[in-house]
Amino acid sequence: MKPASDQHPLQTRFPLVDQYMGIRLGVDLGSVEPGAAVIVESPRRLRAEMSYGFVHALWWLWLEDGRSVISVPPGVADAVRDIAEAAHSREDLLNPVAVERLRERVDPALARLGLPPTSRVFRDLTFTFACDAGIFQRHAAGECVRLTDSSIPPADGLTLPTHCFPDGVAYGVIVDGRVASVAYAHRAGVLEDCVADLGVETAPQYRGRGYAKTVVSAVVADFAASGGEARYACDPANTASIRTAAAVGFVPYGTSLVLAATAG
Repeated sequence: MKPASDQHPLQTRFPLVDQYMGIRLGVDLGSVEPGAAVIVESPRRLRAEMSYGFVHALWWLWLEDGRSVISVPPGVADAVRDIAEAAHSREDLLNPVAVERLRERVDPALARLGLPPTSRVFRDLTFTFACDAGIFQRHAAGECVRLTDSSIPPADGLTLPTHCFPDGVAYGVIVDGRVASVAYAHRAGVLEDCVADLGVETAPQYRGRGYAKTVVSAVVADFAASGGEARYACDPANTASIRTAAAVGFVPYGTSLVLAATAG
């Protein structure tokens, strides 16, 4: 496993996002030097992540500054080491043969603990962005309000983040008395007061109007006001979501591969 050694300022630029991701992966990301690669075993790989509902049985994060971390269940590090060492770039994580080999190493560990095998593979890599107050750009399309309950109904095709009510952070753009677009910070159970792990959804009939930028920027502003940071993840094929992140001020932070299993 030989990540690129290009130096980037992200390692010190976003210490809260590093801390947040490090806790979820089971490693101190701040201690991983640019260009270094590590495999860690974490019991978190055996239980469902809060707010997501499924088990991240293997989580491979490859950051823009060259740091690479593979988080696996206890007892699996040696089994995946040869696959990890054969990866020379983030693009290698897309190799379907390598992904299936990883599943072959992870699934037996889950079975030994009475857990189901991995059933979903996010192998197109998820782009992750990080944003702080210094690069933030606010948007104001439509009427944007903070949501604390379900009293304002969603537009057709949109689901409200009820797990964020009443104490989480969620903002919506209201059109014709309904929530047309919503952004929220996942209730991940980790650093919830200082890192927003963003989710965003816009009803199909309201897309292309700038509402997603508005609600995402509202959540970021909420956290940035107290010195917090934010993380935004989307599929690399979702160009509209990537444009939304860039318009608010997010910058590339890393890519990830997740082998997911149903929660036991």
